[in-house]
Amino acid sequence: MSSTLTYENIRNKRPVKQGVELGIEGDNYLVGISEEKIYSLTLSAFYVWQLCDGTRSVEQLVGRVMEDLKEASQEISENELRDILTLILGQLHEAELIKFSEE
Repeated sequence: MSSTLTYENIRNKRPVKQGVELGIEGDNYLVGISEEKIYSLTLSAFYVWQLCDGTRSVEQLVGRVMEDLKEASQEISENELRDILTLILGQLHEAELIKFSEE
């Protein structure tokens, strides 16, 4: 995969989370891949990581998050959300906390 992640090149891929939830430290969630690799995720990154169960494409994740935001009375444009999710997914992928599988 190229180092520049764009929504267009991942929209049909299915992200699959790696690692396990280890607990909460302050406002962050700890996720570990191994004893040496433990990451501290913000609530937003942790929420996205949890949704990455391999059953939804990135495009479907955008729809799911849009629904959740509407239920919480939060307004955001779909394009803005795509950019944010692409950034979060890129960071999770770089940290090896998700892998992308093809549809």
